[in-house]
Amino acid sequence: MTAARDLTRYCAAPACDLNLAGWPHVPWDCDAPLPAPTLRAETIAGLPVERRPWVQGSARAFARLNPGLVPPREPGEELPGELATDPWQHERLREQEVTATFGERPEAGLRAENASPDPARRQAVIADRAEFARLHALDRDLLLASLARLPAGSLDLSERSVLDARFHAFLLSDHPAAVAERCRRRAAYLDDTARHRDALFGWLGKVDPTPLRPGEAFDERVRRLAAITRWLLDQQAARLVAEVGEPDAVRVDHQRARYGRYPARWTGPVAARQPIPPERPARIPHQPRTRRHRDQRRGGDDHER
Repeated sequence: MTAARDLTRYCAAPACDLNLAGWPHVPWDCDAPLPAPTLRAETIAGLPVERRPWVQGSARAFARLNPGLVPPREPGEELPGELATDPWQHERLREQEVTATFGERPEAGLRAENASPDPARRQAVIADRAEFARLHALDRDLLLASLARLPAGSLDLSERSVLDARFHAFLLSDHPAAVAERCRRRAAYLDDTARHRDALFGWLGKVDPTPLRPGEAFDERVRRLAAITRWLLDQQAARLVAEVGEPDAVRVDHQRARYGRYPARWTGPVAARQPIPPERPARIPHQPRTRRHRDQRRGGDDHER
């Protein structure tokens, strides 16, 4: 059977907001004017990694945020592969994106822009970004201090699950690795949530200036969906402040109180001397016992009656 071809077309606009943010996307999701240049999925797959539009875009955004490190280039010019694929440069880009002021973000193209004609809605987007910057700043110093205390070759805990009771207790501890992992997971959660919210705000910004088409069912459904999306974004913002709106020490105290009798060995300076709980071995799936036929139990056809 012939394998199905992937007919997806990806946006290849050099200066669109999502390519500059390093996101692969279809052309109607970004701020590039239609018709935007596109590349088929099979063409993308054949390109070197450093020449893919979103990899070049993230490198171009890094160059804009760091003019002292990278000489300025033309908007459509490709950047060298070592800049486009270097993990350290990408990590610097992520840090710059988190701490950038609102004025730098539109200039660098790191966020989907809100084109709403309503000033109150534009102000809401600015306030949302400022709130995420504040939430990121709460534990940034603690995260950096904890990372500095970690010895070389520390375990990667990013794949460990809190469903493991021993690891959950460790994650609430004062062990430097636990503090660093808590702050890292919180920062990753904020980063992922901010990106999703920006994508939705960008879509709402495209809906707002679209002229009304009374009587058209599609227009009514889109605007009803936009209203529901705004309500869900408001609800999410309220939950986010309740979840991660306090410093790490306050959040941990609340979680330890819900834990019950939290082990004393995991608190204070002594926690740093405790070993990290090992990962539980994977359970061997239960193998159902094969049922034998009655004739086999009796010895088959050779059984004497």
